[in-house]
Amino acid sequence: MNKMFVTTVTGVVTPGVVKAMANLTREAGGEWLSSKVIKMDAWFAAMMKVAIAEDKVADLQADFVQQFPELTFSFSDMAEVLSEHTRSLRFNVDCSDRPGLTREIVDILSNLDLEVEQMECNRVHVSTLGQTVFSAKLAVSVPDEISGDSIIELLENVSQDARVSLT
Repeated sequence: MNKMFVTTVTGVVTPGVVKAMANLTREAGGEWLSSKVIKMDAWFAAMMKVAIAEDKVADLQADFVQQFPELTFSFSDMAEVLSEHTRSLRFNVDCSDRPGLTREIVDILSNLDLEVEQMECNRVHVSTLGQTVFSAKLAVSVPDEISGDSIIELLENVSQDARVSLT
């Protein structure tokens, strides 16, 4: 019987390291059901949802740590999550930057008990405007009874010039 777990790994970017971890998983008889890798400067972080025979979980996890000592690993068992009455919505938020903006967006979503699946925020100085512009891309798990329009309306309140779109 297969068991699923999530591996989170962080460290300095090394060419071929993600491919090497995938090969190690495959050689152990496992597979990555999904994965996300992000890079920031010389660092990367990755999350992999792994399925493997229950009796091979501990060996694979030990192999990760042993064969990649320069990386930091965290392992978590997968809990069964029921999400039959939710959907994933993607939003873009663009406005003038200001302190506390990211926290306010997260607070709005938290107050609605929405789960943030993915969030990427960027700040870019636009010299022609003479200001810094904030841009966020969000993926949010939303219960069927909450409309995307109501979330847009709340997110637009973070700034007078906020533009929020559902993608």
